[in-house]
Amino acid sequence: MSKFAPGLGLALSVGLAASAAAGERPSASGLTPAEAVVGHCAAWNTTDRTERDRLLERVLAPDGVYADPTPTYAAGRVALSTVIADFQRQTPGARFKCSAPQTHHGAMRVSWLLKDGDGKTITQGQDFYELAPNGQIRRITGFFGPPPSVAP
Repeated sequence: MSKFAPGLGLALSVGLAASAAAGERPSASGLTPAEAVVGHCAAWNTTDRTERDRLLERVLAPDGVYADPTPTYAAGRVALSTVIADFQRQTPGARFKCSAPQTHHGAMRVSWLLKDGDGKTITQGQDFYELAPNGQIRRITGFFGPPPSVAP
């Protein structure tokens, strides 16, 4: 940001902080964006189907959609729970570590690391979320690897 006018950097910083803080307000259901992310990340780390389904019921809208470039597309809680179970069978012992969300206007993004059983990072990525008015996740679009570089 050093190339921009100092006032612009400050305005952007204050605006981002305010947006993130505003996004943390609980919705009518009492679910904050941070709670939605924690529940979603926990679902990917939970091998018990009943517990995973309970987590997804709390944080994912009934018609919620998950998509990533593998190409995985799961519509609904049951479909996503099955995708997670398949992933866990293919990658035993792997666990996700998720960042706090950055939010604004019913959308959020989260960075994540996928770690193996020894804690070594396998890969990283970002998920972009669309939230329903009740705070549940309506859509998750996942990307693998670091974000694209910007040419100078």
